[in-house]
Amino acid sequence: MDSGADARERARLVASFAPRANHREKMIGTEDEIDILISTDVLSEGQNLQDCGLLINYDLHWNPTRMVQRAGRIDRIGTTFDTLWIINMFPDDGLEQLLGLVASLTRKIAAIDRSGLLDASILGEVAHPQNFNTLHRIEEEDGRVIEEQEQFVELASSEFLLQNLKELLNRGMRQELEALPDGIHSGLVRNGVRGVFFSFVFAPGKRGRTHYWRYIDLAEGIDAASVEDNRYIITNLIQCPPETPRFVPENDEVNIFELQERAIDSIIQASMRESVIGDIPKILDPIQTTLRGVLRHYMNMPQVKRQEVISSLQRVNAPQPRVHLKLLKKAYQKFSTDGNVQGLIDIINTIGISVGSSGDMREQEKAILKREDLRLVCFEYVWW
Repeated sequence: MDSGADARERARLVASFAPRANHREKMIGTEDEIDILISTDVLSEGQNLQDCGLLINYDLHWNPTRMVQRAGRIDRIGTTFDTLWIINMFPDDGLEQLLGLVASLTRKIAAIDRSGLLDASILGEVAHPQNFNTLHRIEEEDGRVIEEQEQFVELASSEFLLQNLKELLNRGMRQELEALPDGIHSGLVRNGVRGVFFSFVFAPGKRGRTHYWRYIDLAEGIDAASVEDNRYIITNLIQCPPETPRFVPENDEVNIFELQERAIDSIIQASMRESVIGDIPKILDPIQTTLRGVLRHYMNMPQVKRQEVISSLQRVNAPQPRVHLKLLKKAYQKFSTDGNVQGLIDIINTIGISVGSSGDMREQEKAILKREDLRLVCFEYVWW
């Protein structure tokens, strides 16, 4: 079982090996800095090791996801390396015949790939055609690429969580989980991370049982706190084995009620955006996708009128004739030069017929999530 002392020692070693990524620059060049770190899979998740440019997989895990997670420790935003090296140690022929590990892992990778759920090399496979298609769409400024990738990681994360939940239930923990009261909290130590995770659910008897996750990132301080809603990212921050020591910061370190209100506000704002946008048509010109992203960004800005932005969103979400698309492209080019968002909104609102009638808008307003609909399930500190 992992003790608190073991967790602190592990955090110290990680900081010594990757001082820049873990905000321990004072260690650089000192005798405390570590050049080579040998570890089990205990460091394959939730660690910032982008000071490192070379990863050697001495063993090949049977689960391809684990291999990706290992690479993700050094292949992260903030790396200073132009090229990252990942070397896999394959068993020799005699041992391979005995273990069959590489063959087994390759079959699993191929099975995942056939399902369309793999777009990265794990064992040095040839570049996947899906990568070239994605790169081509990025070159063509297809703004839907990022949104689709985010939806994919959300799906992968949900499947991962579902599998873990099934394993817990199979171990006879259903009664323990169902007996947990709402509003409970816990915490864990994670190197280089500081924030709070919140989980909310619709109140019973409302519109069903929908869950909402939010993570308030406090790494840069309360004034610069940001809100994360991507479940894949959040899962990597909060997941831990049952034996992980519990850690909760002192009461005066964080105002949990203020952070909870931020999380709720983020959920409500997202609900309002989804209500306005509604079902996006299947065929949209790339310029419409680009403009949709711009308008969503400015929706809650004080320099524009919210209702005008909503009207503009309705227009860019509807298929438009070629003459209107040309006008939209010119309007966006002008906006890219002068930054006049109000001028952009005015031009968009002169074209086409918007999606939905006034009656539809009234129904959308009714569908917007309200604060009293939400019930706090739990929250968790993720602390350094």
